[in-house]
Amino acid sequence: MKRALLVIAAVGCFASTASAQYAVGHRTFGVGTAMGGGYSKLDYQFPGIDDTKPFLLLPTLEFKIFLGDQLSLDFSVPVVNIAASNAMQEYFFFTGEAFLNFHPSAPSSFELFVAPGIGFSYARCECEDGAGNTVVDDGYAFHVPVRIGAEINSSRRNFSMFFAIRPFFVVTHGDETVPGGGVFAEIGFMAYGTRYRSDRY
Repeated sequence: MKRALLVIAAVGCFASTASAQYAVGHRTFGVGTAMGGGYSKLDYQFPGIDDTKPFLLLPTLEFKIFLGDQLSLDFSVPVVNIAASNAMQEYFFFTGEAFLNFHPSAPSSFELFVAPGIGFSYARCECEDGAGNTVVDDGYAFHVPVRIGAEINSSRRNFSMFFAIRPFFVVTHGDETVPGGGVFAEIGFMAYGTRYRSDRY
């Protein structure tokens, strides 16, 4: 009788452990959005653009590809800011950034992360000069950002909310090379494609 109870207890313990292991998801990709605000200096050196000011980061498109449990390749494109800028100004503008995201405490319900990255911006303006002639100018910039923050995960790791600070350095190229930079804070929400396995953790 005692042996039977021990067997039942062992099976129950194994089932509980297997269930807990199954609940730990191994992420494959993620899609989400972020928003926030801060200050930037991007001098494109032609008429029509004055991008040295406080700004709002409107909802972005965030995409992640996981290279492992603790490493992902992240892409961030401020699609609403781009659309609003192109609709309200007399120039075309695009910007985006990519990050290599290290989150060494993963997988867990609360993860810290640091993500160095690289970004690119481009602006093109068909503006009138003082004589009333249309002049075509363009400028571009390379960004060196880093994202530092924390992510709070759901129990099955298929949803999360994150908070981050993103300082960045910028080198802008137009008529001359001009350095710049900025910093902003952001909050974001992610949904993940997740594989559930019982042979780890």
